Amino acid sequence: MTFIFSKFKTISLYLAIVVIPSIIISFFLYEQKTDSINKDNFRETERILYIHRNQIDHLFRETIARLETMAIVLNDETDKKEVESILKKTYEIDPRFSVLFYVDKNGDIESSTKVINNNISIRNSSFYQTVMSTKKTVVSDAYFSNITNSQIVTICSPILDRNKEVSKLLVAAIEVDYLKNIMNVLSFDQKILVVNNKDDLVFETNHKKQTNMPPVNIHLNQINWVLKATPDKVDFNDMLSSIFLYFFISAAVLSIIFLLIQYTLLRRKASYERQQNEAQKLELVGTLAASSAHEIRNPLTGIKGFIQLLKEKYRDEEDQLYFSVINKEIDRINEIVSEFLVLGKPTAHHHVAHDIRSIVTELLPIIQSEANQNNVELELIREQDVPLTVVCTKNHIKQILLNLMKNSLESMENGGNLTITLKKQQSKVLIEVKDTGKGISKEGLAKIFKPFFTSKDTGTGLGLVVCKQIVSMYKGDIKIDSTVNVGTTVTLIFPLAEN
Repeated sequence: MTFIFSKFKTISLYLAIVVIPSIIISFFLYEQKTDSINKDNFRETERILYIHRNQIDHLFRETIARLETMAIVLNDETDKKEVESILKKTYEIDPRFSVLFYVDKNGDIESSTKVINNNISIRNSSFYQTVMSTKKTVVSDAYFSNITNSQIVTICSPILDRNKEVSKLLVAAIEVDYLKNIMNVLSFDQKILVVNNKDDLVFETNHKKQTNMPPVNIHLNQINWVLKATPDKVDFNDMLSSIFLYFFISAAVLSIIFLLIQYTLLRRKASYERQQNEAQKLELVGTLAASSAHEIRNPLTGIKGFIQLLKEKYRDEEDQLYFSVINKEIDRINEIVSEFLVLGKPTAHHHVAHDIRSIVTELLPIIQSEANQNNVELELIREQDVPLTVVCTKNHIKQILLNLMKNSLESMENGGNLTITLKKQQSKVLIEVKDTGKGISKEGLAKIFKPFFTSKDTGTGLGLVVCKQIVSMYKGDIKIDSTVNVGTTVTLIFPLAEN
């Protein structure tokens, strides 16, 4: 059941970290690319419309320029045959013109390039009235003409007399189909709608189906028309390959992240299990100590008493040597039992505020004596005017310091320097014990707080474990920095007592 739950948890985590985010990222990138393509299509459509607009505007500008030039050449005194000759030549050489008219100021047609059976007048047309009022060339909207039987656009240019009054009119008609063919010549695969100012359709190019994209509108300059076209829309089916590509790339990257997370979790789990194992070891040792320490000490006390009696009875030098060795071993057993008791279940202690400086001062004679015996120079560095108060049990601090001093002195077999530094750092009290001994290797530093690990021939491997447990009890910390053949620095950190 646990295995199934673990698998389910792993699959759920994979879905949450890899699959679902990959899908979200894929569609986000798809939207980004779609938006980019749509913008490109919009700009391309706009570019095409500008090309068509420029071409049509150019056509109308040329036509207007030609009519206005002809209007300058022709006047009300020009012979009718000459007028007809000019209109005919212009009509024959320029295919844009569907028909050309020469009209009097009343709107009646006097000459035409097409045969007109009935008298036709343009006086009712809006472009005629505009020309008469403005005396400027006018381009009409598209309309159906009975003369050409087709939809045309009319360009009307006035001929002015000497008094700058309209005497004649020159009219040219351009078929809408001609304009449509010009646009189709460019062969763009784009459907374009041409509408007038009333939004009525004039004509359209191609028969391509329009998309539901927002249209692009471009206004013509020479005629009141608007070119409209809708950009191509991105087809979802065409983008499927890109979506799958985005998904696989995202899934690959997120899978690497998932594996890193799994690796980190496994490392944390392994570390937690190691800590649990260490705690179980200490608990086991503590249980053993609590159940057997007193039972060991009771017979040891009896044995030590009898040894004392035997020492008084047997005064021989060799016997005294044996008794001395036995006493030393009994003291060693007592020392080991004392360390076991500290590792056992914590007992009630009376914690009060103590100045670390005074505790070190009490221990100084003992430390100095041991240092002298080992040919070690002792130096104490402390701040005289700054109290270093810690809420603790004095004997615990003494036990830690004596243990550390003993380790330092034992590491300096040929003498050296031992420095004890006491200082305040923000809300912490720092006790630094530095020696110039043989140091500890990196492998040893990794195992130094494990129960029963020791580099000494006669060590129990419990001294630093006891120190760490006591420091942890006061919510402090212990740090060890060491270099082989250079020395070791042990730093004890305790929270400063509040006033």
